[in-house]
Amino acid sequence: MRLEDQPFVDYIEKILLAYNIEPIGTVGRYSASPENPVVLMKKNIPYADFVVICATPRYLQKDLHTGQVSYGLSEMIHIETGIAYANNKPVVVFVREGTDVGNFIPNITQYITLNGKSEDFAVKKPLIYALLNSGY
Repeated sequence: MRLEDQPFVDYIEKILLAYNIEPIGTVGRYSASPENPVVLMKKNIPYADFVVICATPRYLQKDLHTGQVSYGLSEMIHIETGIAYANNKPVVVFVREGTDVGNFIPNITQYITLNGKSEDFAVKKPLIYALLNSGY
């Protein structure tokens, strides 16, 4: 896990714990292995009830046709989401504000964009809990 992602991951972890969901397998936090992360995803996701994705910006992207610039996800997020989808696991995605999730995630699940402020959480809390409930 990158240091700049730590505050957002901590924030999402608090939400999950408040809902009595204990995160496991968070890359770089709850798992450390000489195995490639994709190998671990392929091993662990089939045993999960559902997969929670913390989507943070990784790459600066520019659309060649429009010139629009955005901050895209790591390819590992797309891989993890794809593995979960291929295993028929529900996927709940929390997106840090300012992150472009691309085209795949919106086609398989609803996602929630959060900015880390309590007012934003209060407004989105019903949606968050509805999505977490759908994961069971």
